[in-house]
Amino acid sequence: MYVDQKRIRAPLAETQENSDHTSIQERIAPRFNLSEAIQTQSEQLFLKQFPLPLKPLLNFEDAVRNEPQKGILFSLNDYLELVDYTGRIIRPNKRGHIPENQPPILTRLGLTTEEWLVEATEFEDRYQANRRDHLDRRRSAA
Repeated sequence: MYVDQKRIRAPLAETQENSDHTSIQERIAPRFNLSEAIQTQSEQLFLKQFPLPLKPLLNFEDAVRNEPQKGILFSLNDYLELVDYTGRIIRPNKRGHIPENQPPILTRLGLTTEEWLVEATEFEDRYQANRRDHLDRRRSAA
């Protein structure tokens, strides 16, 4: 959440959805394809000095289950609201904050709670479908 707030506090962005190079922006409107980026960077030999594996953003898991969990134990909706709420707190040692008159993040995104629930619960399925399409295009191009 610190990184997701940093551009607001700088102030380099007014809202999270306009905050470039943050995970919250990628979660709101996915644009980055990790597999494609790794492929491109590998082809250009830029990853040779990168000693750690690159990993996609972790998914949010709404509930604790009696099995190994691989995601963040928080709902995406709750995370968005927490980041939005935290960004509204005025801190004397920080220049930026989300103005009080700025509508809540789900309102700014034009989503009802029901629409956001669909977006949040189908995110993984949509991501996997996009990934499959990308891999199919790569295979057919080869």
